[in-house]
Amino acid sequence: MVLDAALQEQAVNVKKMENTKEKVEWKEKEKEKKKKKRRKRKQQQPPLGDKCKHSEKTDAKNPDPASLRQCLGPNCVYPTRPGSKYCSDDCGMNLAADRIYEILPQRIQQWQRSPCIAEEQSKKVLERIHREQQDTHARLKYMECRFHELEAIIQRGKQQTVCRDAESNKGGKDGADLKIFCVSCGQPINMSVALRHMERCFAKYECRSSFGSLYPTCIEGATRLFCDVYDPLSKRYCKRLQVLCPEHSRDPKVAEDEVCGCPLVHNVFEFTGDFCRLPKRLCNHHYCWEKLRRAEVDLERVRALHKLEELLEQERNVHTSMTNRAGLLALMLHQTTQHDPHTTDLRSKDEG
Repeated sequence: MVLDAALQEQAVNVKKMENTKEKVEWKEKEKEKKKKKRRKRKQQQPPLGDKCKHSEKTDAKNPDPASLRQCLGPNCVYPTRPGSKYCSDDCGMNLAADRIYEILPQRIQQWQRSPCIAEEQSKKVLERIHREQQDTHARLKYMECRFHELEAIIQRGKQQTVCRDAESNKGGKDGADLKIFCVSCGQPINMSVALRHMERCFAKYECRSSFGSLYPTCIEGATRLFCDVYDPLSKRYCKRLQVLCPEHSRDPKVAEDEVCGCPLVHNVFEFTGDFCRLPKRLCNHHYCWEKLRRAEVDLERVRALHKLEELLEQERNVHTSMTNRAGLLALMLHQTTQHDPHTTDLRSKDEG
């Protein structure tokens, strides 16, 4: 019996312990729930400004007839919308139009009454741009004439006959064993073949770099300027000069009986009217002269076209500034105060 009583007391104590644990856990859960509710209330509570807006909205939903304001639109007798000065968008637009019709004529008169220094400077800049455009157009026409003249000279040179005597004399003169270093690879080469080696060496290094654009060249009236060969790997159009592109245009093979045809000069720039009649494959002094002359003319044409593009961009910027200067927004926002009504020219004059 004593053992049974002891066991009963232990069972009662265990039950009390379990009940206390459950009560503690329940209290903790209740505390966590209360904390969560407080957090939600804080998150849902708007700031002071939002409280004011909310109160205005609630008042607007149930407006007081004495607190309603009349719309500011012209000839409008309706109440305003919540949070607005107008009953509709049309009333706001009508009021803005009336303000413009009322203020703009006076501002236009003030603008026309006194001269604007910036406007005069812009007109001078436009005159200078137009003069440069005319000069560039004249330069471009001159280069087009040079382009056709060069093609005619090349055709005349090809019609010359090969002179074998000049070939034998030339070979005797170039017998000196002089060497020079290549500007591309740095190797020592013979003077007689220096131009050939340097041209080929430069083309080899030039092929490693690429000059491309996403769009082909579209220039009205221009012929033979850029290569414009499409590369499917890089998805670009080649923008080298067509006559100098070593990657997409190779020099044609020279026949044995083809003449050099380079026009000879006196005092560097004076043409003598004669042509070099050596075989083209043996002439080292005029190697690739047609390609270099064509590239020189094409490069001048490209420079003239770039100059025209820059002048057009400058003209567009000046026109934009002149339009914005006398536009509606500028006239409405800016105003020149003329203190002396008898003085029309407000520009500062030099003391001298």
